[in-house]
Amino acid sequence: MDVMLDLESLRRHVLRLPVFGAVALVVAASIVLSSAATMVMTVALYGGVAPHFWRYMSIAVAVPTVVAGPVSWLIVRLLQEVDVARGAAMELAWKDELTGLLNRRRFVELAQRELDRAPRQHRPLAVAMVDLDDFKRINDELGHLAGDQLLRVAARSCVSVLRATDLVGRWGGEEFALVLPDADAATARAAAERVRQAIESACVAIGNGSAARCTASLGVVLMAPAGARFEDLVGRADEAMYEAKRLGKNRVRLAA
Repeated sequence: MDVMLDLESLRRHVLRLPVFGAVALVVAASIVLSSAATMVMTVALYGGVAPHFWRYMSIAVAVPTVVAGPVSWLIVRLLQEVDVARGAAMELAWKDELTGLLNRRRFVELAQRELDRAPRQHRPLAVAMVDLDDFKRINDELGHLAGDQLLRVAARSCVSVLRATDLVGRWGGEEFALVLPDADAATARAAAERVRQAIESACVAIGNGSAARCTASLGVVLMAPAGARFEDLVGRADEAMYEAKRLGKNRVRLAA
């Protein structure tokens, strides 16, 4: 297993090199291996240096140089193309098509990873649910195209005011989910308030000089004890978010 991981790591490092650099590395490795094999065979067959040792060594260097160069160039190019295609496929599998955020499946996977790590490292963590207010009315009155544009703007607004270490995903419909590592109550509330203000400030032009806007209600919950499921935190954050809506919408509510 460790050998497989080392080979995968080596493959990734080689593919990060320019094609010329990767080819040169492969050719150099081929020459070294060929020369070493020639020396071992010479010693094994002649018990020392062969009569035409340097002729054999020149062949051992020349053959890999001539053969390994074009072959490795072709292989490296193919591997790089496969790597790019695999990255694009993973991007499609992990991202929400409309907003570009993490989709729900990938978000839950990464969120549970953070939830498992935080207690071991004695770090706080918070989860927040974000729901755009009266979004059905926006779709009904302005059309689904304007609604989709607002979703994209709201998604970008969330990302723009959060840290690179925070997770942002589309939970479904007009609802987003956030995971805030290293966030205590004050930090989590401040982050949620930044998100709320960013969404409130965003707008989408819909023609005739008018613009579509929306607000958001947020529920925030702090990390439960170690071993808690992410779904439990989401449920509590959802309850806090609906409480924010009952209190008048466009606000942040911290779960008890």
